[in-house]
Formats: sequence, structure tokens, C-alpha cells
Amino acid sequence: MSAIKVFKKGEILFKENDKITNVYVIQSGSVNICLQRPKKNIDIATLGNAQVLGESCLIGSTSHSFTAIAILETKCVELPVEIYKQQVESAPQILKVIFKSVVERIKQLTQEVRSVKMEKDSSPCPEDQVAKIFGSLFHAMTHKGQQPDEKEKNKYTIEWSLLKQYAQRIFSESPKRLEQAATLLVKIKLATFEMGKAPDNPEGPDELQRVNLLDAEAVESFFEFYQYYYFKGGKGEILKPDDQCINWINEFVELSGKFEADRYGVVTLEYQKVIEHFQNELGLTLKPDHFSRLEQKGVFVKRATKADGSIVLQFEVKEFKNTLKIWKILKEIEKWNEKGFIDLNEQTINKPKKKASGHACPQCENELPVAAKFCSECGFKIEAKAS
Repeated sequence: MSAIKVFKKGEILFKENDKITNVYVIQSGSVNICLQRPKKNIDIATLGNAQVLGESCLIGSTSHSFTAIAILETKCVELPVEIYKQQVESAPQILKVIFKSVVERIKQLTQEVRSVKMEKDSSPCPEDQVAKIFGSLFHAMTHKGQQPDEKEKNKYTIEWSLLKQYAQRIFSESPKRLEQAATLLVKIKLATFEMGKAPDNPEGPDELQRVNLLDAEAVESFFEFYQYYYFKGGKGEILKPDDQCINWINEFVELSGKFEADRYGVVTLEYQKVIEHFQNELGLTLKPDHFSRLEQKGVFVKRATKADGSIVLQFEVKEFKNTLKIWKILKEIEKWNEKGFIDLNEQTINKPKKKASGHACPQCENELPVAAKFCSECGFKIEAKAS
């Protein structure tokens, strides 16, 4: 059944990558469709009276490709997707064909406008360019670079002048942005720079002469991972790094170093020992919700019961290490877009691991107001203390 819903000014109807569950017909007011970004929103269009949102479900779309925000108090008819589809299917055949054709055309035009707007995005590393930037760097290194040691198939070295020339000519990549991407890899120790005097200016300052890629596989995994989830509807959340998940994976990797993996690279840990480790190191009691949160980020830990009834946790060490590298790159891209450049001199501050206090979530350590009933970070229910 349809319902009338009123959205206040500034209220979000739905977000980019949310599943399409309802179709909205605007009765009054105004809605801005945009791409939400950390520093600013990229506006696509403004919709008003009698216009529709979510209609692309008719042609197979399952998630929204933009965010919709009411810019005035807006009244909409909210119609569940299935009812909307039934009403369209009950129309005469010629009207169904025309309607679906119009919806398809609107979707194509919206995507074109989206692409144009994204190209004008002034961010140093726009979301839709991330895979291209690091893909260009990888392919230039592996196709034009050299392997310093035949035994180390994962390392490449290349003259900087050749790298930027090749990437610019073949991939139309900006040398400045390419240099910042390479600097990012240097910062997280996936690459190194060799500095020296320019041949035509032997008395001048040191300049970048050569780039050494130390882990080509990690860079390839990153841009393949990014392009897959960026262009796959409804999976945008996986590309948002989570500091707590990073800490948890770090602990799993640290623990795995104390045990031998099997021939498939899978390590098996006693569940109770893992619980004790997390409690001692992070002051955190691992619960099913933590594993569910990791799964939402594409990281899986298998629980199994042994013959003696004890529980073990199993995971692939290489996958976890690779995930950490991907998340580190994503975190540095966030900083790049905030600062406008990659800061090699940034000091890493290791926050002391703390135990839960009376005003912190006992599950994730998130600081909370005294009267909080649920953790705003992980949703954990806070037990009321007897006065």
C-alpha cells in the first residue's frame, strides 16, 4: 500500500548504494539528488512536483546510484517497489514499453550527468578515478619497468621520467597525481624513491629519479578490489575503511604469526586463546557481532568445532594481510583528499590501548555519554548500573 510521507528540510530520503525498497512520487517540495563526498556534495539535479525517485527498479536496478536530500519540506507518495511494478505491469502493453523506455533513457542521462560532474570533482583523488590512477601506475611499472632480481617476481624498478611519460600517453594520467600515488605507496612501504641530480642540472637540488615498486601484487590487488566494489551496486560500504576493523585484523595477523598455517595458507586458532588475546591487548570481549562486522567488510573468519567439542577459528593469513594493505591505501587516500597531498613527514600516533571505563562501550571502547543506552558505534546495549 502507498503512504504519504513528509521529509523535513535537510532530511535524507535515501543514500547512494542503498537498496531500492520504495518509489517516491513528489507531491510538493523539492529534492536534490547528489553524490555525498567528505568535503562537499556533488549535485546532479533538483527534482520537484510530480517527479519520481527510484523508478529505475523497473529496468533491473537494485540500488540507488545517488543520494536524495529534501531541500525544502517535501511531501511524497511512498510506494513499495513490488506494488509499483505490479501497477506498471497491469498497464496496456504499449504503455509498458514506452514507460520502460523512458526510464532507461532517464537512467542513461543521469549516468552521463554523473560522469560529467565527477570529472569536474576537484578532489586530488576522486572516487571514480582511484582504480585508474593505481592501475596506470601498476601497468606502467610492470610493462616498462625492470625486475632487479629474476627471483623476485613481485618487484620492479623504473626511471621516473619513463613512468610518467608512459602513464600520461597511454592512460592520460596526470604526472602530478601519479607522483602523489607513488608517494602514497612509499609512505606505507610498498615502494621506495631514489633521488639524485638531474643530468642537465648537476649543481641543482636532488630530484626524483627512479621508483622501486616492492609489492606489485598488493597494488594490483588494490585497484582490482576497488574497481570491483566501486562499480558494483550496494557494495560501497566495503570501500570505507574502519579503524576498529583494522585493529582487529591486525591482532588476528599478529596471532597467526605464532602458529603454522596449513598447505592452503589457513591458520587454526583456539577460540578461547583468541578471546583472551583480544581481552588482554584491546580490552575487548569478542562477540558474534564483531565477526558480522568484519563480514560486512568482506573479511571472513570461520568457526569450527573439533571432535573434542572445543571451538577453533580459521582464516587465510595471506587474505588478511592483503586486506590490511588495501585498507591502509584507502586510509591514505582519505588523508590525501583532506590535505591535498601525501605527507611523508606525518607522525603516526599510536593511541594507547585502554580498558573500558564507566563511560565507554565495553565491546568496542567507543566513548559514550553517561546516560547512553546503546553504543553509537557498534550498537551494543549498555546495561544500566544500579545506583
